[in-house]
Amino acid sequence: MTAGNFPPNEADNDEWHPDAESLNALEAEIPTLAALRGFADEACRQPWFTELGEPLGDPVKAMARAYLDGLGYPDAEAAPMMNWDDALDAALSLDINSAGWEAEEQLRAALVDAALTQVSEEGLGVLLAHLAAQLSETLHELAEEALYMADELPDHVIDLAVGAGQQAAYGAALVLAASGAQDPDDASDDAPDDTADILSHPLMLKYRLFAAGRWPLTLTGQTLNIF
Repeated sequence: MTAGNFPPNEADNDEWHPDAESLNALEAEIPTLAALRGFADEACRQPWFTELGEPLGDPVKAMARAYLDGLGYPDAEAAPMMNWDDALDAALSLDINSAGWEAEEQLRAALVDAALTQVSEEGLGVLLAHLAAQLSETLHELAEEALYMADELPDHVIDLAVGAGQQAAYGAALVLAASGAQDPDDASDDAPDDTADILSHPLMLKYRLFAAGRWPLTLTGQTLNIF
């Protein structure tokens, strides 16, 4: 079919004729969905797992402090884990019934509800699936590189690292969707208040720790273990 040579309208009665309200709703979703797609691209460019076992620098300490405060643990402190054996022990000790885990789950549930006031359930589902698919290969490759120099660690360590990274990116995407953010990278002094709220949300901060090359493992008692 060439340009200008349209097929005859033989099924006009079966065609979808959206009303103005439906079109406005669809148009309103586009900026948020575009922001989520852009976030997926940005996440794939981050240096995942490249700083594991290194001392905690000031930017990482500041992000960890803000994450703990936002999660409701002002007395907790971040502590570095210096080797794969200790990190694996911490990762395997994760208690899904712990207070820290429950606090994150409550945040995720609230974000889903808020996100669905900005975009449709179908639109959100498609973009989150796109994020997971696009990020999976990147996380596997970088986790394998990080493990290259480690001594005979079990294969499932890569799955643990990838799963933790995927969950962190998922949480950050929900923060963006819930806010209706269009430019999550705008962190300048002139950025709007909602941008500051996005960057300081605990689940966004957890993603940012991963994006800084670290692996925030577990909150045990009053200690956030960071590899």
